[in-house]
Amino acid sequence: MRAADLSHPTVRGVVNALRHGDRDAFYAAFADDVRLTSEGRDRDLYCWAESEIFPEHGRIAVRAERHDGRVVIGSYHSDRRNLPNTAWRFDIVDGLIRYLDVGEARES
Repeated sequence: MRAADLSHPTVRGVVNALRHGDRDAFYAAFADDVRLTSEGRDRDLYCWAESEIFPEHGRIAVRAERHDGRVVIGSYHSDRRNLPNTAWRFDIVDGLIRYLDVGEARES
């Protein structure tokens, strides 16, 4: 699925930012008090992104979206990881991501 085809503009912006390694665009999509969980654990967004995504050239290849574009399912690839069945679940308020849960995709 092309990023341009994603229905939610905030999610589309995050996926594009990841694809282009654009830290500024990535962080701009999040509320200052964003909550992040990764594989069920609370994480600090900045620490997580700066250790798991940007230095490792992380990208998500979206296969599908659910819940009005607020859930994307696909393969996450980086220099260190290849996770073929990943879901990113977004809670978005006033155009900013307030909560992001990243983990294994499950039927929803």
